[in-house]
Amino acid sequence: MNDSSQGEPPEPLVDPPGANGAADGDSTGLPETEERTGIEELQGRIATLHQELTDAKDLARRAQADLANVRRRARNERAEFRSRATEEVCSALLPVLDDLQRAALEVERTTERWDGDGGEDPAGNVVRGLHEGIRLVLRRFQDTLKRQGLLEIEAAGAPFDPRLHEAVQEIPAGPGQREGDVAEVLRRGYLLDGRVIRPATVIVAGAPPEPADVPEGTEEDSDDRGDEGPAKGPATPGSAAEPLSA
Repeated sequence: MNDSSQGEPPEPLVDPPGANGAADGDSTGLPETEERTGIEELQGRIATLHQELTDAKDLARRAQADLANVRRRARNERAEFRSRATEEVCSALLPVLDDLQRAALEVERTTERWDGDGGEDPAGNVVRGLHEGIRLVLRRFQDTLKRQGLLEIEAAGAPFDPRLHEAVQEIPAGPGQREGDVAEVLRRGYLLDGRVIRPATVIVAGAPPEPADVPEGTEEDSDDRGDEGPAKGPATPGSAAEPLSA
C-alpha cells in the first residue's frame, strides 16, 4: 500500500472553472463608468485649479496697482510738502531781500555822490567797499533763492495783469507810456515754481491828461490890445473897483 502511493506522481492542481477568467477581467482595468467618473473628477479639479490661478493673478495685479497708487500718492505728498515748506521759507525771506535791495540802492546813491565830489577820501573808500559787499551778498542771496525756484515778476513797463500785479494807484500816462501799463513798481513781486507768492505792488498809468481848451480869438484879442493892458469891464459887487456898500 505504501509502495503504490509513493510511486504515483502527484495530481496537478486544477483551478476552478472561471477563476482565471475573473482574474483576467479584473486586471484589464476598471469598468467604463468608473473610468468616466475618474476623468470627470480630474477635469473638475483642473477647472478649479485654473480658476484659483486666475483669481490669484487678478489679486496680484490689484495689489501691484494699489502699491503703485500708494507710491504715487506718497511721492505727490512729499512734493507738495516740500513745495509748501519752500514757499513758507521764501515768503519769510522776502522782507530780508527787500531790505537788502533798498540798502544796496541807498549805498549806490551814496557812492555816486562820493564819486561825483572827486578826490580820494577814506570815508569814500569805506562807502565803496560797503557797496561792493552789499552787492555781493545780495547777488548770492538772489542766486540761492533762484535755485529754489523763486523768480521776480517783470512789472516795470509791462501791461497790468491782475494775476501778477496789485494796483494801489492810477496816474495819468506820461510820455512814452500807454494806458493800462505799469507806471511804477512800489514793491517787487515773486513767483515760486510758477505760482504767485507775492504780487507786485504797482502804480498803473491811466488815460493821458486832456489838453486845456483855449478859447478862439483870445490870442488875437491880446495882440490887438497890445500894451493897453486888460480891458476893464463893468465893476461887480465885491470887486476892488467898487467896494461893497454897507
